[in-house]
Amino acid sequence: MFNASRASANSIINRVMSNANGIGQSKSEARASSGIKGANGHNVSDKAHSIKEVQNMRSVTTQFVNFVNENYEGKVANNINADSAKAFLEAKAQEISGGSLNTYVSTMNKIADNLQKDGIGDLSREAIQDIKSELKEAYSLHSEHINRAYEDAQAIKDEMQHTPYTLSAELQHEAGLRADDAINSGKWSVNEDNTLTVHDSKGGIDYTTTHLSDELIQRVSEAIENGYNANYSDYREALKEAVEATGQEWSGTHGLRYNFAQERMEELREGGHSEDEAKGITSLELGHSRLDITDHYTTFQAD
Repeated sequence: MFNASRASANSIINRVMSNANGIGQSKSEARASSGIKGANGHNVSDKAHSIKEVQNMRSVTTQFVNFVNENYEGKVANNINADSAKAFLEAKAQEISGGSLNTYVSTMNKIADNLQKDGIGDLSREAIQDIKSELKEAYSLHSEHINRAYEDAQAIKDEMQHTPYTLSAELQHEAGLRADDAINSGKWSVNEDNTLTVHDSKGGIDYTTTHLSDELIQRVSEAIENGYNANYSDYREALKEAVEATGQEWSGTHGLRYNFAQERMEELREGGHSEDEAKGITSLELGHSRLDITDHYTTFQAD
């Protein structure tokens, strides 16, 4: 009998793939016998029925299980849950987007199904659907890029003055920080040149922001001294209310990051930088290292 609590990363990967092997099995029969319904309410198969499906599922399973093994302490199976799955998919969202990201999410549904067959961890298809809903607020799961920038970021920041989270909104807009980085002063170091180094961001990376105003740096320093650390859900709700109070459509906490990227690109171009130079600088300041990631924030399909 498979002992999930003592299983290694490799044995978990192999077990999932063994459970998921549906080559030679009718997909319609697998749907009928699985007892599993997808988000649309229809029966779905928890198997991989083609060589391509098997290869893709092994790739995603291997990446996920190794991500858990490398980023969490203790037995791998004990850390396979909604939190680690969300962290994994958010990390992938920094590397890929659109249809590719959606494929990862869809594959994670089947991985969750097959993990459950042996009681490996605590991850369900329902949890993956909840994660997908959250991802949609910050990332496009479609092939085209969607402009999530707000029409009037300043109005939103003004409205946030009525909340305890003004600084977080300003850091998202003026420095391009991710929400998780903008709410935790334990991740910040102030540099002599008025830049901010953010530690242990997505994927465990450290990155340095653009130059910030003296006033903002002073407030950041005070926040660090006071141990500022906000709850993500509370910040998100306050920001959502601020956005709606200004008559704008909510596009997620990532919207202010879009504003930063677009404004920073324009500033750099006006300063004489080439398009690629501007993309490179902006990408690094966003905590990325690839030029095409900047395109995600600044290049969109026409209506």
